[in-house]
Amino acid sequence: MTGWGLLAEELAALDQGGLRRQLRNIEGPAEAELQLDGRKLVNFGSNNYLGLAFHPEVIAAAREATAQYGAGAGASRLICGNHALYQRLEQALASLKGTEYALVFSTGYMANLGTIQAIVGEGDAVASDRLNHASLIDACRLSRARLLIYPHGDTDRLADMLDKYRPKYRRMLIVTDGLFSMDGDVAPLRSLMQLAERHDAWLLVDDAHGTGVLGAE
Repeated sequence: MTGWGLLAEELAALDQGGLRRQLRNIEGPAEAELQLDGRKLVNFGSNNYLGLAFHPEVIAAAREATAQYGAGAGASRLICGNHALYQRLEQALASLKGTEYALVFSTGYMANLGTIQAIVGEGDAVASDRLNHASLIDACRLSRARLLIYPHGDTDRLADMLDKYRPKYRRMLIVTDGLFSMDGDVAPLRSLMQLAERHDAWLLVDDAHGTGVLGAE
Protein backbone atom coordinates (compact mmCIF):
# COMPACT_ATOMS: atom_id res chain seq x y z
CA MET A 1 0.00 0.00 0.00
CA THR A 2 1.29 3.47 -0.86
CA GLY A 3 1.89 6.20 1.67
CA TRP A 4 -1.25 7.98 0.49
CA GLY A 5 -3.26 4.80 0.98
CA LEU A 6 -2.00 4.42 4.53
CA LEU A 7 -2.86 8.03 5.23
CA ALA A 8 -6.38 7.50 3.87
CA GLU A 9 -6.81 4.50 6.16
CA GLU A 10 -5.68 6.50 9.18
CA LEU A 11 -8.09 9.31 8.34
CA ALA A 12 -10.91 6.81 7.91
CA ALA A 13 -10.11 5.33 11.33
CA LEU A 14 -10.27 8.79 12.87
CA ASP A 15 -13.65 9.37 11.18
CA GLN A 16 -14.98 6.05 12.43
CA GLY A 17 -13.89 6.79 15.98
CA GLY A 18 -15.31 10.31 15.91
CA LEU A 19 -11.81 11.70 16.46
CA ARG A 20 -11.25 13.66 13.25
CA ARG A 21 -11.59 17.31 14.07
CA GLN A 22 -13.14 19.80 11.68
CA LEU A 23 -12.98 23.58 11.52
CA ARG A 24 -16.33 25.22 12.33
CA ASN A 25 -17.10 28.84 11.54
CA ILE A 26 -18.65 31.01 14.23
CA GLU A 27 -20.85 33.93 13.30
CA GLY A 28 -19.75 37.18 14.89
CA PRO A 29 -17.46 37.69 17.91
CA ALA A 30 -16.46 34.83 20.24
CA GLU A 31 -17.94 36.30 23.40
CA ALA A 32 -19.51 34.45 26.35
CA GLU A 33 -22.28 33.47 23.96
CA LEU A 34 -21.70 32.87 20.25
CA GLN A 35 -23.58 31.95 17.11
CA LEU A 36 -22.67 28.59 15.56
CA ASP A 37 -24.62 26.97 12.74
CA GLY A 38 -27.51 29.36 13.39
CA ARG A 39 -27.73 28.51 17.10
CA LYS A 40 -26.82 30.63 20.10
CA LEU A 41 -24.49 28.65 22.37
CA VAL A 42 -22.67 29.29 25.64
CA ASN A 43 -18.95 29.51 24.87
CA PHE A 44 -16.86 27.31 27.18
CA GLY A 45 -13.95 27.05 24.74
CA SER A 46 -12.61 30.60 24.88
CA ASN A 47 -9.46 31.80 26.68
CA ASN A 48 -10.82 35.35 26.82
CA TYR A 49 -11.56 34.94 30.54
CA LEU A 50 -11.31 38.63 31.42
CA GLY A 51 -13.20 39.89 28.35
CA LEU A 52 -10.26 42.07 27.32
CA ALA A 53 -10.61 41.13 23.64
CA PHE A 54 -13.81 43.19 23.53
CA HIS A 55 -12.96 45.88 26.07
CA PRO A 56 -13.54 49.29 24.43
CA GLU A 57 -10.25 50.72 25.73
CA VAL A 58 -8.28 47.80 24.29
CA ILE A 59 -10.03 48.12 20.92
CA ALA A 60 -9.46 51.87 20.84
CA ALA A 61 -5.77 51.48 21.69
CA ALA A 62 -5.35 48.84 18.98
CA ARG A 63 -6.97 51.13 16.41
CA GLU A 64 -4.75 54.04 17.41
CA ALA A 65 -1.57 51.94 17.33
CA THR A 66 -2.43 50.44 13.93
CA ALA A 67 -3.15 53.84 12.45
CA GLN A 68 0.11 55.27 13.80
CA TYR A 69 2.52 52.35 13.44
CA GLY A 70 0.95 50.03 10.86
CA ALA A 71 -0.06 46.38 11.07
CA GLY A 72 3.35 44.86 11.86
CA ALA A 73 6.90 45.54 12.99
CA GLY A 74 8.37 44.56 9.63
CA ALA A 75 11.24 42.58 11.14
CA SER A 76 12.22 40.49 14.13
CA ARG A 77 13.07 42.34 17.31
CA LEU A 78 16.77 41.45 17.05
CA ILE A 79 17.02 43.09 13.61
CA CYS A 80 15.05 46.35 13.47
CA GLY A 81 11.63 45.43 14.85
CA ASN A 82 12.16 46.16 18.54
CA HIS A 83 9.64 48.96 18.81
CA ALA A 84 9.28 51.05 21.97
CA LEU A 85 5.69 49.77 22.24
CA TYR A 86 7.04 46.31 23.08
CA GLN A 87 9.19 47.73 25.85
CA ARG A 88 6.27 49.65 27.29
CA LEU A 89 4.18 46.50 27.27
CA GLU A 90 6.96 44.49 28.93
CA GLN A 91 7.40 47.11 31.64
CA ALA A 92 3.66 47.00 32.36
CA LEU A 93 3.68 43.20 32.50
CA ALA A 94 6.71 43.17 34.80
CA SER A 95 4.89 45.56 37.11
CA LEU A 96 1.78 43.36 37.04
CA LYS A 97 3.84 40.27 37.90
CA GLY A 98 6.04 42.01 40.45
CA THR A 99 9.26 41.01 38.70
CA GLU A 100 12.27 42.86 37.36
CA TYR A 101 11.60 42.16 33.68
CA ALA A 102 9.19 40.57 31.22
CA LEU A 103 9.59 39.38 27.63
CA VAL A 104 6.66 39.05 25.23
CA PHE A 105 6.30 36.37 22.55
CA SER A 106 3.85 36.22 19.66
CA THR A 107 1.86 33.41 21.34
CA GLY A 108 1.81 31.48 24.60
CA TYR A 109 2.90 28.38 22.70
CA MET A 110 6.00 30.16 21.40
CA ALA A 111 6.73 31.52 24.87
CA ASN A 112 6.97 27.99 26.25
CA LEU A 113 9.04 26.72 23.33
CA GLY A 114 11.47 29.62 23.54
CA THR A 115 11.84 29.78 27.30
CA ILE A 116 12.36 26.09 28.09
CA GLN A 117 14.80 25.52 25.23
CA ALA A 118 16.77 28.59 26.35
CA ILE A 119 17.36 27.41 29.92
CA VAL A 120 17.80 23.62 29.64
CA GLY A 121 19.37 21.27 27.13
CA GLU A 122 21.56 18.19 26.90
CA GLY A 123 22.94 17.27 30.31
CA ASP A 124 19.88 18.69 32.09
CA ALA A 125 16.58 17.17 33.19
CA VAL A 126 12.98 18.37 33.24
CA ALA A 127 10.28 17.08 35.60
CA SER A 128 6.91 17.70 33.96
CA ASP A 129 3.37 17.23 35.32
CA ARG A 130 1.57 14.52 33.35
CA LEU A 131 -1.32 16.86 32.46
CA ASN A 132 0.77 19.82 31.32
CA HIS A 133 -0.30 21.68 28.19
CA ALA A 134 0.97 20.35 24.86
CA SER A 135 3.19 23.40 24.37
CA LEU A 136 5.08 22.58 27.58
CA ILE A 137 5.45 18.94 26.56
CA ASP A 138 6.73 19.87 23.09
CA ALA A 139 9.17 22.39 24.58
CA CYS A 140 10.56 19.82 27.01
CA ARG A 141 11.10 17.30 24.22
CA LEU A 142 12.69 19.81 21.88
CA SER A 143 15.08 20.99 24.59
CA ARG A 144 16.87 17.60 24.44
CA ALA A 145 16.95 17.51 28.24
CA ARG A 146 16.01 14.24 30.00
CA LEU A 147 12.22 14.28 30.34
CA LEU A 148 10.76 12.93 33.59
CA ILE A 149 6.98 12.73 33.94
CA TYR A 150 5.40 12.80 37.40
CA PRO A 151 1.73 11.94 38.13
CA HIS A 152 -0.59 14.92 38.04
CA GLY A 153 -0.10 17.11 41.13
CA ASP A 154 1.72 14.31 42.98
CA THR A 155 4.44 16.13 44.92
CA ASP A 156 5.41 12.99 46.87
CA ARG A 157 6.24 11.16 43.64
CA LEU A 158 8.03 14.24 42.33
CA ALA A 159 10.12 14.37 45.53
CA ASP A 160 11.17 10.76 44.98
CA MET A 161 12.14 11.53 41.39
CA LEU A 162 14.18 14.55 42.45
CA ASP A 163 15.99 12.52 45.11
CA LYS A 164 16.91 9.93 42.48
CA TYR A 165 17.70 12.04 39.44
CA ARG A 166 18.83 15.48 40.63
CA PRO A 167 22.44 14.45 41.37
CA LYS A 168 22.81 13.02 37.85
CA TYR A 169 22.13 16.22 35.92
CA ARG A 170 23.66 19.67 35.58
CA ARG A 171 20.35 21.51 35.94
CA MET A 172 16.87 20.39 36.95
CA LEU A 173 13.71 22.19 35.84
CA ILE A 174 10.25 21.52 37.26
CA VAL A 175 7.51 22.48 34.79
CA THR A 176 3.80 22.84 35.52
CA ASP A 177 0.68 24.67 34.50
CA GLY A 178 -0.56 27.00 37.22
CA LEU A 179 -4.24 26.57 36.44
CA PHE A 180 -4.85 23.46 34.32
CA SER A 181 -7.20 24.56 31.54
CA MET A 182 -8.78 21.17 30.80
CA ASP A 183 -9.66 20.11 34.36
CA GLY A 184 -9.75 23.49 36.11
CA ASP A 185 -7.61 22.40 39.06
CA VAL A 186 -4.66 24.33 40.47
CA ALA A 187 -1.06 23.18 40.81
CA PRO A 188 0.35 22.88 44.36
CA LEU A 189 2.72 25.78 43.75
CA ARG A 190 3.92 26.26 47.33
CA SER A 191 4.90 22.60 47.61
CA LEU A 192 6.55 22.68 44.19
CA MET A 193 8.55 25.76 45.15
CA GLN A 194 9.71 24.08 48.36
CA LEU A 195 10.86 21.03 46.40
CA ALA A 196 12.68 23.23 43.90
CA GLU A 197 14.53 25.07 46.68
CA ARG A 198 15.39 21.83 48.50
CA HIS A 199 16.86 20.21 45.39
CA ASP A 200 18.52 23.26 43.82
CA ALA A 201 16.06 23.14 40.92
CA TRP A 202 14.19 25.76 38.90
CA LEU A 203 10.40 25.99 38.79
CA LEU A 204 8.65 27.19 35.61
CA VAL A 205 4.92 27.89 35.84
CA ASP A 206 2.72 28.43 32.79
CA ASP A 207 0.10 30.76 34.25
CA ALA A 208 -1.68 31.51 30.98
CA HIS A 209 -5.05 30.50 32.41
CA GLY A 210 -4.52 31.87 35.93
CA THR A 211 -3.28 35.44 35.39
CA GLY A 212 -5.97 37.85 36.47
CA VAL A 213 -8.23 34.94 37.42
CA LEU A 214 -6.60 33.25 40.43
CA GLY A 215 -3.86 34.10 42.90
CA ALA A 216 -1.02 31.76 43.89
CA GLU A 217 -1.95 28.61 45.76
